Amino acid sequence: MNRDASPSSTSGDDQDMEMIWIFTTDNFAEAEVITDIFDVEDIAYMVRKMEERAFPTSVGRHGEIRIAVEDGRTDDARGFIQQAIVDEAVPGDGNFIDSED
Repeated sequence: MNRDASPSSTSGDDQDMEMIWIFTTDNFAEAEVITDIFDVEDIAYMVRKMEERAFPTSVGRHGEIRIAVEDGRTDDARGFIQQAIVDEAVPGDGNFIDSED
């Protein structure tokens, strides 16, 4: 990923902003398109690539990419991802993460 995180115009430099994990994919291109959409729609996001660790304590598959968005914009973000899948802008290889996860 070229970016690991991006603020929105409403989030500013708020270091205490809560981020909610909403989507996971193994497809790098899919994650890039989704974060590009979030940039255009001014949604703050954070990306975490799950990589092999020296101590296997992390959750997630090796190569998995997780995307989180700012609290309060999760419904918007999920809607944009779903529309991108319907429009075939992304292949739909990933999965939505339930809010309880």
